[in-house]
Amino acid sequence: MKTSVVVLAITSGSLFYLSTSLCSAQGISNGGLQYMQTIGIPGWGQTGSTQANYDLLGFNPATRVMYIADRLGKGITAINTRSNVFFGAMPMPNGSSPNGVQVAPDLQLLVVTDGQKNVWVWDLRLPGNPPQQFVIPNIGGGTDAMDYDPANQTIYFINGTAPYYLTGLNLAFRTITSQLQLPWSPELTAYNPTDGFIWQVITDGDNKNANAGVIAYDPVANKIVTQVLTPSCVPHGIKIDPVSNVALLGCGTNQGQVMVNLKDGTILKTFSDVTGTDLMDYNPNTRRFYTGSAGNKSTTTGCPTDTTSSQPIIGIFDALMVNGAPQPRLAGVACMGRNGKVGVDPIENTVYVPTRQYPVDSTSPTTGSPGVLVYRDLTPPVQPLLTSAIAVLKPLAGSSAGQVTVSITPDARVMRLSANPTSVKGSTVLISLPTTVTNEVVPCAADPATGNGVCGADLLGDPLIGSMVTLSVDGVPVARGPVTGQ
Repeated sequence: MKTSVVVLAITSGSLFYLSTSLCSAQGISNGGLQYMQTIGIPGWGQTGSTQANYDLLGFNPATRVMYIADRLGKGITAINTRSNVFFGAMPMPNGSSPNGVQVAPDLQLLVVTDGQKNVWVWDLRLPGNPPQQFVIPNIGGGTDAMDYDPANQTIYFINGTAPYYLTGLNLAFRTITSQLQLPWSPELTAYNPTDGFIWQVITDGDNKNANAGVIAYDPVANKIVTQVLTPSCVPHGIKIDPVSNVALLGCGTNQGQVMVNLKDGTILKTFSDVTGTDLMDYNPNTRRFYTGSAGNKSTTTGCPTDTTSSQPIIGIFDALMVNGAPQPRLAGVACMGRNGKVGVDPIENTVYVPTRQYPVDSTSPTTGSPGVLVYRDLTPPVQPLLTSAIAVLKPLAGSSAGQVTVSITPDARVMRLSANPTSVKGSTVLISLPTTVTNEVVPCAADPATGNGVCGADLLGDPLIGSMVTLSVDGVPVARGPVTGQ
């Protein structure tokens, strides 16, 4: 869906929901984030055996469904983000409590980690069919966080029980293609379109967090190429803005959130007004980070306290560029529910927060309601409407591919990408790029004799100006270049 449609959706909804806001903080500004409603989830309670328990969220932009790893329900809970209603649930085949969910939009596959030694893959094009099970070798257990690399159509995931590994599962061919043992305990994972690396958060809990920070994993070389230590932060969450090439790290306990420049590993800023973060998400349409800071101990926000003496908030961070340099800022906070996590629909610019209690109460955990909170970000998209865009991809070191120009032009209400790469001999040729909706993939047909290719498809969103477009052959990036447009 084009950005123009997103803008219209925000405008039509904001007049009604603005008056129903229940959660803007009395301290720091709410950054334009407004509470809309709470979606009730069958079976979710507040305490005891029915206490709502959940983990990672994953969004499918093609069907507008938000998936939640529902540990209480031992399955995947689905929310229809068009109508904001409970859509249904898919039980885990082995009765486990899932840890993570991730959608591969180009393949329409849902990947779920079960906290044991398995990864499950549902084909969303075949509703009702059972998932495919992958038993992961070598690991100690605890399959958990993951992210999708569209350049090689591989999902990379970690396990939280020693020995620790970063494992790659190629979703196009349904086979495990790589494994790298990690020397430290890991947490959340993020793919970076700018450099093609998988950036992996490290907590190093086995060594009292001595090596806490992030590492960059090169999926082609199957090795760690960069380590960034963050002495003031034991990170849990990570998300990346592909335009400024910065990562926001979600730091736990009473530690401020940290913004890191991934180009050189420098720490750009620490935000002491937001602490106690686990999960977070990023909206490419607004280029904002949203943190699920359920353990926040900062008292500057003006939000109420729960029974754990925390002030749960959503931290809202802008990824800004000033004179070509990243200048991140805290745009505001919004009060959220107890034990809240976050997920984002970048088409409607809505934030979804599973919670055990909203609003929170410092004297009781059973007042208010459990469910999924829905917030709308009323700020306009960062990027103006495009009439066209191009990206000149230059061959990477060691590549025989020729320079290729990628053109992106309007076609009715969508943007159409087209390109004609040369010297791309291989069985799978792809173009991947960040858009205002997600990291998208465009397939190419290539003549095996000449290596001349033709690429073309409609995009879900507009290309992000300043982000990198990648041409890959058989999973290996061979050319890359930035998007320019008007």
